[in-house]
Amino acid sequence: MSHFLGIDLGTQSVKVIAYNEKGELKALSTREYPIISKQPGFAEQEPETWWEKTTEAIREVLLHLPSREIKGIGFSGQMHGAVFLDENLKPIYPAIIWADQRSKKQVALIRETLKKDLAEISGSTIATGFMAASVLWLKENLPQIYDKIRWIILPKDYLKVKMGLPPSTDVADASATLLFNIKRRKWSEKILDVLDINPDLLPPVYNSSEVIGEMAHTVKENLGLKGEGILVAGAGDQHCAALGNGIIHERETLLTIGTGGQIFTPLTRPRIDPKLRIHTFCHAVPGYWHLLGATLCAGLSLSWFKKSLLDSPSFSFDFKEMDEEARKIPPGCNELLFLPYLLGERTPYMDPSARGAFVNLHLTHQRAHFTRAIMEGVALSLKNAWEVFEELGVESERFVFSGGGSKSSLWRKILASVFREPLFTTTTREEAATGACILAMVGTGCFSNFEEAVNAMITYHTPTLPEPEWSEKYGLLFEKFKRLYDSLKEHFPKESG
Repeated sequence: MSHFLGIDLGTQSVKVIAYNEKGELKALSTREYPIISKQPGFAEQEPETWWEKTTEAIREVLLHLPSREIKGIGFSGQMHGAVFLDENLKPIYPAIIWADQRSKKQVALIRETLKKDLAEISGSTIATGFMAASVLWLKENLPQIYDKIRWIILPKDYLKVKMGLPPSTDVADASATLLFNIKRRKWSEKILDVLDINPDLLPPVYNSSEVIGEMAHTVKENLGLKGEGILVAGAGDQHCAALGNGIIHERETLLTIGTGGQIFTPLTRPRIDPKLRIHTFCHAVPGYWHLLGATLCAGLSLSWFKKSLLDSPSFSFDFKEMDEEARKIPPGCNELLFLPYLLGERTPYMDPSARGAFVNLHLTHQRAHFTRAIMEGVALSLKNAWEVFEELGVESERFVFSGGGSKSSLWRKILASVFREPLFTTTTREEAATGACILAMVGTGCFSNFEEAVNAMITYHTPTLPEPEWSEKYGLLFEKFKRLYDSLKEHFPKESG
């Protein structure tokens, strides 16, 4: 029996997952790698390290399969970043990834230069770490490097180059570069002209499930892989995570609490927020777009609290114990409110200078109050982003909750009660890698369409229902929560960092 691989090239690790033709999970492997920060604000990675770790993970997965027959491979990857290749397809500078902040000057220039075109063409505002800004930074600061560039590609697309294919990308990942026309689903001639970026530096663009070639024979031999090794274009990690959670139609919404928090909903036509508080990108499903709202410091807020304020050199708190303590605290935490703006904030403020806060502190507040207040603050922040979706006329009949936060039954109950909706969670392991595998299976014809693939591969637990009394309390707290940003904004630092 043939198998399919899904490869998710994340920010801190690569995950390789294998499914058989029936859509059954057969193997999974993970390898980690570092983020390199040569100076404050820099976030880089070595593309060759990505490939080295990916090959290790593939070899481990192959060891657990009854045969090494791989029919198709799909790709998921961290979004927005830039990889710079010379004419020999060799990296000539470290990859500048999405977390990089060096391009503040270029971001301001792009916003000022493009003005309304930014929304009308690209469907989004721009932030540091987006390809458009990173390319301009390199051009301005390292012209001797820039002049040697033959190709500029997205992170996951480097893996396809290493597998023997010429540079390429897909509509979903390309739409998050801010160099793309999301309505015409092609590189924007106008944006590239205004920013003076040669369009020949950018690769051809395909649909996410489109077959683009086969793995080179020499690479197959090196990996110990047999079979056709058909490669499909792939998509960004948010698009693939949506697929891995079964989010392929309108009126379906994915809520994610991982390191950051996201809201993702598919669209059959692009809807663009004129205030640019959320992103409108192309979806991996052909003919679909999606809205993406983000809060930057979701699960990271709880991790920060544990590691920076609770843990000591001699003792480390356990997240499970913290969760159990927080269950004993009533909703609303005796009026303790938390703003999760520890890294600035995206939706709805797009403000890198925003700062976190605990409000209404009292001597009666204990450790468990802080833990629960963080959980509630992140949930309220996602609700704050969802209001922008509703303002644009978006409705949802099903909410799916994913990410590390979804493993907490308390966080599930809090989020369900804040949104006043049942929350579904899947039985899927590694949703983004699974989504990449779905792309390969649809692209090679194992499944005739995405709906067939999702029905075969994605199952859901019994939904978590909202608690009416909690919902009433959170409704009141939410109104206070929304007013806090404006109340505190004048006290935030004028410069982020």
